[in-house]
Amino acid sequence: MQALMLPITMLTKQFFWFLPGNFSELPTLIFLGWLVYYFGLKKEPLEKIKINNVVLLFLLIANLVQLLTMSYFQTKVARMPMTATASPGVFHAWLNFTAIELGIVLIYYVVFFNIKTDRHINDFFKVVIVTLIVYLIVILLPQVVASRFGFIDGWVNLVGRLFEQRWPGRNFYAAGSYVTTLRRVNGLAPEAGYLAAQLGIVFIPPLLAALKNRYDYFSSADQPMRKYWYLLGMILVTLLFAKTSTGIVVIGLVLFLLFITGTAAQRKRYLVSYAILVVIGGIGYLLIPSLRDLFNQYIFQKSGTSNRIGGTLGLLATFVHYPLTGVGNSFTNYFLLKFVPFDTRYNAEYFAVYSASGYPVLSNAAGWLAQYGLIVVVPVIIYLYRKIKVAFQIKKQLHNLNDAQALLYKTVIDSFFYSLIMYFILSVLIFTWSENYYFVMFFFYIVVINRIQKRYLLND
Repeated sequence: MQALMLPITMLTKQFFWFLPGNFSELPTLIFLGWLVYYFGLKKEPLEKIKINNVVLLFLLIANLVQLLTMSYFQTKVARMPMTATASPGVFHAWLNFTAIELGIVLIYYVVFFNIKTDRHINDFFKVVIVTLIVYLIVILLPQVVASRFGFIDGWVNLVGRLFEQRWPGRNFYAAGSYVTTLRRVNGLAPEAGYLAAQLGIVFIPPLLAALKNRYDYFSSADQPMRKYWYLLGMILVTLLFAKTSTGIVVIGLVLFLLFITGTAAQRKRYLVSYAILVVIGGIGYLLIPSLRDLFNQYIFQKSGTSNRIGGTLGLLATFVHYPLTGVGNSFTNYFLLKFVPFDTRYNAEYFAVYSASGYPVLSNAAGWLAQYGLIVVVPVIIYLYRKIKVAFQIKKQLHNLNDAQALLYKTVIDSFFYSLIMYFILSVLIFTWSENYYFVMFFFYIVVINRIQKRYLLND
């Protein structure tokens, strides 16, 4: 399972719509089956499952508060048009929230029982890199070609029909797949922006950490760092062809993180390189009509910007009105239509989609506050703060050590930090924050940090 944990989570297509949350996806059921096998057929003692009573209590309280909150607001939500977005129903919304909690617990234990040694840690990173290479060759590079030329549309559409996650009721896939319809790269995600978040949070951090620490997961003898530069470059090119503001943010974060973590000599080279890129980009914008149209359509004059700004303001207003408990999972539509500024609604997407089927959450961070309130958000922040504090203690402990084990641990910690930076900055925007691959990566970092903490007897 160790070699499959991340690769199988890439299959996010919902095959079982009658199941809640991520349980509608094949990877979650595979993880569940593995745990049944581990404790059933292998006869492993159930005592191996160590339950943190504080975490268990938090999950139960959060679940109960969400159920009560949704029940309280149901009468208001019920006034909206009867669509899944506008009126999810208490049971359905509570079941989806419960599925998120169960998925978190499930993936934590799958990772916990598979990452036990330093070799497991390094092998997991190898799997991340190999998964990225396969993803690039089989999915992303063909999509890059298809975003410009039509001769490969058959392959792209076949992959899309088999594995692409899709939003029901949207016309993004009318020509056979997202790419052939919109000529934008989306991987296996439902939209291009969601691919950008996936690449930025899951795959880029291990590359940046390897480059920073000059640590090669494969112990190559010849030019060990070159392959990571190539992979990073291919990701950045792919993000450009995704034609999404989220991708531009990821590119900006990569360039910024490379600069602040580089040596003095590297920073000078980066500054020169960045200046050259800006000049080339500016000249291209002025002289190449297709490039100018691309920037104008997807960056400077993006039609969804007013909806995103209005939606974020509406979510924050909802949080201000109901700060303690929020309004409940998936129950924001009534309040968004009430609090979103009217001057942000005058656009085609709002009238064609949102006014008819409901106003979606367009900012993860604001959505967490509006839906779950301080009762859920504050304990999570405290938990993350404690783990970040331990990670800094580990970095301090390893500062003067350069053996293979210390370099591996430093790489894990740096990758953890990069992943958090990406995740929370991108959370101002929208992506499916509860996908399995985010949880697998997060709990990989947490499990490793906990093991290193015990090894060095550090307190949190």
